Amino acid sequence: MMLSNLRRFRAVAARDGIRAATRKALGRAAKGIPIALQGKIDVFHHYEALLGEEQGLGIKITSENVPVGSMTWLVPDFNASSGGHINILRFMALLKENGFSDQRLVVVEPHRWGSSAEAQAALNAAFGDNGIVVSLGARSIEPCQYLVATGWQTAYWVSKYKDVSKKLYFVQDFEPDFYAHGTEYVLAENTYKLGLIGITAGGWLADKLQDEYGMKTMSFSFACDLELYRPHPKRPSKTRHIFFYARPVTPRRCFELGLLALKKVCDQMPDVAVIFAGWDVGGYEIPFHHLNGGTLPVSTLPDLYSQCDVGLILSSTNLSLLPLEMAACGCPLVINRGAHASWLLPEGEVYYCDMDVDSIAAKLVEALEETEETRKRASLALERAQSGSWKAEAEKISVFLREIE
Repeated sequence: MMLSNLRRFRAVAARDGIRAATRKALGRAAKGIPIALQGKIDVFHHYEALLGEEQGLGIKITSENVPVGSMTWLVPDFNASSGGHINILRFMALLKENGFSDQRLVVVEPHRWGSSAEAQAALNAAFGDNGIVVSLGARSIEPCQYLVATGWQTAYWVSKYKDVSKKLYFVQDFEPDFYAHGTEYVLAENTYKLGLIGITAGGWLADKLQDEYGMKTMSFSFACDLELYRPHPKRPSKTRHIFFYARPVTPRRCFELGLLALKKVCDQMPDVAVIFAGWDVGGYEIPFHHLNGGTLPVSTLPDLYSQCDVGLILSSTNLSLLPLEMAACGCPLVINRGAHASWLLPEGEVYYCDMDVDSIAAKLVEALEETEETRKRASLALERAQSGSWKAEAEKISVFLREIE
């Protein structure tokens, strides 16, 4: 039982941070499971990357001792629904096609896998078999030309590994903002001072890391799978629908703020219903007409987006991929204003709101009432979504990698 609880703790800590794992452990204790039977919290194991010694022999990397273009990516433990891991695996597969043929993935500690073969099978089942080799633990890193950090927990391992030509940091969000101002905020922020070269999701992150931390950076933009995300015929309905990306388990997606605004809209417009998707919100009191979609299969999303009259997407940090995917289905959007959230779709293509209840509600009502203007904006956003591709973004990264000095 103790071993099982320790594994559970480590899995939660890897995903949500050690403080969140501690809170859950204390919650189980409150339900009658003594903390002593759960195993002690091992801070030293969890932050091993900060305490560990340099890895590798310090050999000079040449085309004779490592494959040209060889890339090893370090990732925290993964699950099939992780958007960050989906993006990492997508770029690994595309870079493989662009001549960086030796792609390896290292799942760093703590992880839940009993063997590399088990992790490899799970990865292939979740993300497809792209010929990417999986190994477990930071000490399984082998000499390579490019070593890539992803989640902040992996950056310390990358900075301490010696048998590599270029050390990179694939940054998808400003991760310090995932935490309160404490240990994990500081540790995440300090990774931007390790001298790694940043490849960032969007120009906002690239500018922030360069201006505030002196990192060398380049950015890629977002795209979407246009074979999947495309407009579907809209079915007649007497009810107007608002889609809300609802992630109460992810604080940066501002679920409660959106919920309060949606109540104001539904009180004002009785023919409006809200579709919640992204997480099960059945445990919340929701006093207006709604559908609790929970976590939905990706294959069902394009049709759902196409049936909605407007989508509400809030984020206090970098954008998710959702705005562009919804735009590609022709759904009008309300997004919060801010450099971190407005770098992808310009004014005139979506409705931008301030991060307060009244502004969110007002923009939703505006999008629902000004039907001609709303259609115009949705059409422009659709054109933008259709103009990009992941392949083109991977080619930009490929050029950057080959030009790094």
